[in-house]
Amino acid sequence: HGENPRLSAEQALSLTIHGVNQNEDGTFSWKFDNYVRAAIQKNLDADEITSLWSRISCPTLLISGDESFVGDPRANGSLSYFRNARTAMIAGAGHWVHHDKLDAFLATVRPFLKS
Repeated sequence: HGENPRLSAEQALSLTIHGVNQNEDGTFSWKFDNYVRAAIQKNLDADEITSLWSRISCPTLLISGDESFVGDPRANGSLSYFRNARTAMIAGAGHWVHHDKLDAFLATVRPFLKS
């Protein structure tokens, strides 16, 4: 909960229970999509990352919280690297929009997925 003060105690407990794998040695590791972290692991520079983004041709929805440290994709220029993307801004949410404002997140994602 200390890492993300926006999480309720219930959300933090749920993430702890369902968001980790126990390793063979008894330690725990967070579950995540390894490909998301590939840019960091391979030390890709900004040009290489944006080149990858520009290859994404499917409809893409970039969701941001208006209180996120990342900022608005329209304002920070990241939207321009995607071929077929649109943005959605969720008020009162930080970086983890789906945890901070789940109902607003779902109300935004569901119509996008149906389109």
